[in-house]
Amino acid sequence: MEQSDSKNYLSSEKEYFLNIENYFNNSSGTFSEKLHAFPRFVPRQYLAYFLARTEIYKKILSLHGSIFDFGVYRGSSLFTWNQLATIYEPYNHLRKIIGFDSFKGFSEIKEHDIAKKEFKLKFEGGMKFENGYQELNRGIDLMNLNRPLGHVNNSDIINGILPETLKNYLEDHPETIVSLANFGLGLYEPTVEILKLLKPRMQKGTVLVLEDLNQENWPGETKALFEVFNATEIHLERFPFSPHISYMIIGGSE
Repeated sequence: MEQSDSKNYLSSEKEYFLNIENYFNNSSGTFSEKLHAFPRFVPRQYLAYFLARTEIYKKILSLHGSIFDFGVYRGSSLFTWNQLATIYEPYNHLRKIIGFDSFKGFSEIKEHDIAKKEFKLKFEGGMKFENGYQELNRGIDLMNLNRPLGHVNNSDIINGILPETLKNYLEDHPETIVSLANFGLGLYEPTVEILKLLKPRMQKGTVLVLEDLNQENWPGETKALFEVFNATEIHLERFPFSPHISYMIIGGSE
C-alpha cells in the first residue's frame, strides 16, 4: 500500500494491510509451505496485477522478440515476465527479458509531470532502492536454478539513467526486436524518448504495457504516448479487475 494513495482505500482495506504482515509472520508452517498457500497472504490487488500481466503475456507467445521493462524498482513486473516465460515457453532461449533502472529513484520532476494532485513519493529521488541492482540480480540467479534452461541466462538488468542506457543497449544489440515493452516510469521525458527509440524495433503485434495512463497523478505518460503515436494508432485496452494497467497492440488488437 506504500506505493499507492492511501485515500483510495477503505478503512477496512487499511486494516487488512496493517495486519496481513503479522498474519504471515505468525502463521505456522515453513516458508515453502506458506508460499504454496500464497493466496492466503497475498492481497487481491497484487494478485490482480499478476493476472493482468499473465493475460498480456499470452498475447506474445507466438510473437518473436524480447521483453523490455522500464522502471524495474523492486521487480514486480520484471520477475513476473521471467516467471511466465519459464512456465509458458521454457525452451525459448531467444526471448530476452531486459530490465532498466538506476535504482536512484525518480529523476527530476519537470513541467510535463506536474499534477494538481500529487503523489507523496513523487519527488526527485523518490522510490529509491538501495542495493536494488545487487538484490535483484541475486533473485535472477536464484530463478535460473529453477528454469529448464537455467544455464542459458535470459534476463539482465541494465543499471543506469534512461534513456541513455537503452540507446547504448540498442547500439550494442542491433539484432533486437521488441515483442513487449512495459512502462513503469510515470514521467514524460524518459518515456517519450524510450518510445522513440523503440518504435523502429517494433512489429505488428508488439504489446506496450502502460502502468500510469489516464491518471491525474501522472500526466507525463499520457502526453508521451500521444506525442509518439497518432491517435488513430492508439487503441488502449484493459482488464476490469486491474484498473491501473492498460496495454496497446501495435497494428491493432487481435
